[in-house]
Amino acid sequence: MRPYEYKAQYYETDQMGVIHHSNYIRWMESARIDYLEQLGISYSQMEQEGVVSPVVEISGRYRSMVHFGDTVEIQVQIEKYNGVKLTISYEITDKATGELRFTGTSSHCFIDREGKIISMKRAFPRIHELLSRTNA
Repeated sequence: MRPYEYKAQYYETDQMGVIHHSNYIRWMESARIDYLEQLGISYSQMEQEGVVSPVVEISGRYRSMVHFGDTVEIQVQIEKYNGVKLTISYEITDKATGELRFTGTSSHCFIDREGKIISMKRAFPRIHELLSRTNA
């Protein structure tokens, strides 16, 4: 899988001239959607079919600063998947130097529009199979 690539924007910086910590969560979401699309899973199609996948837990560790204009690569990997819950890891590195900037994880469940938990294996076997094959 190719990593997601992103160029840090000026509006994302804080008073110290570095990327504000809140932006990493946005970058994780963009990278996650790109990763799922590479697997053949469209987030928008899932939602059209009635599947919502909210974040139930998120964590991160800032390793070194990203500045305006830096280009980062975000490597995404499925850590755990059991048909109901999905945990994804993220590693953000500087594209030019390879220096590690951030590591994190996000956990998600699968629910219908009424908030009831969905078993992807039963309700969406194609998506379940794609996620199961990439489970670390």
